[in-house]
Amino acid sequence: MGAREERLGANEALFREVNERVAEVADQFLAGETPATVDFSCECADGECVEKIAMTVGEYEAVRAKATQFAVVPGHEVPDIERVVARHPTYLVIEKQDPDAKDIARETDPRT
Repeated sequence: MGAREERLGANEALFREVNERVAEVADQFLAGETPATVDFSCECADGECVEKIAMTVGEYEAVRAKATQFAVVPGHEVPDIERVVARHPTYLVIEKQDPDAKDIARETDPRT
């Protein structure tokens, strides 16, 4: 695996971990309320990205249904290692295609 792929995977894993905590807190505080949007961090490969994505906890859970999927702001996808699998008004769902990137996504998935 190249240093670039490793760095990109580490950045995405960090943002995913942050979003896992956001989802937990939102789920506790918004339990029983109508689906409200929460600001999740863009899970792109750019370690300096600070953009937010407004989505419901349910929408985030749909992204997290697969360990190799991430939510990113449109334009933040990396075409040579991932592909867009769903488009939403404020975010894209990308899935890792590169075998090394898939492995990193699975190994760093906090749900496994």
